[in-house]
Amino acid sequence: MSLADLIRLDGRVALVTGAARGMGAAIAEELLALGATVVLSDQSPAVRDTAEALGRGGGKTDAIVTDVTDSASVDKTIAEVVARHGSIDILVANAGIAYEEPTTTHSDENWRRVMAVNVDGVFFAVRAAGRHMVAAKRGAIVAISSIAGVTSVRPELHIGYDVSKAAVAHLCRNVAVEWASSGVRVNAVGPAYADTEMLAEVGRTRPEVMRAWLADMPIGRLIAPREVAQTVAFLVSDAASGITGQNLMVDGGYSAA
Repeated sequence: MSLADLIRLDGRVALVTGAARGMGAAIAEELLALGATVVLSDQSPAVRDTAEALGRGGGKTDAIVTDVTDSASVDKTIAEVVARHGSIDILVANAGIAYEEPTTTHSDENWRRVMAVNVDGVFFAVRAAGRHMVAAKRGAIVAISSIAGVTSVRPELHIGYDVSKAAVAHLCRNVAVEWASSGVRVNAVGPAYADTEMLAEVGRTRPEVMRAWLADMPIGRLIAPREVAQTVAFLVSDAASGITGQNLMVDGGYSAA
């Protein structure tokens, strides 16, 4: 079977969290283009508009408003995906937030909020989807980690985010080993600075930070969301059937420099 055949996702049902915009929407669009039925999830009701817009381009989309920090909300979302579409074959746990605060003045509230979204949210989604996948003896999960989870980044200071993304990568390693014999693969993808709406705002309001980011990127540019989306698509496809427990960097050489 050719690579072109192996990477197709026809007949599979995918859930992407944090998909109302940015990286999550780009991942949803890529999975849709490869033939998957894609359910977009986000805490924002705007996720419905995103799903509708992507669906107009062809393919089947759906949307569910979810609070990833609430395990009951996540469990309900997974149950709805299965009830509406018959299975859950792919999970992309993308939802995440960050606060920029020095360690010595970092608030308890923001620390807990970052951990609730970035760590608890990934765990709740992986656990809920995994129940179905392990029972079915098939499935593929990708969680979005970050270059910040494997190395110190600069000049911004967001220790909560960095620690949370390291936790995501290690969560994936552990679950990958636990579920390998059940036919469920679990990987993480770690982008460097990506050209999303969030970073565009930094470029407009703090150009000196953007200049520092670009100076640290060996390829001399930001990572395109489609580059992350295509990496995710590869990992959840049969083309990556032998890959599990990895934290694959899409970082333009940042971690090698």
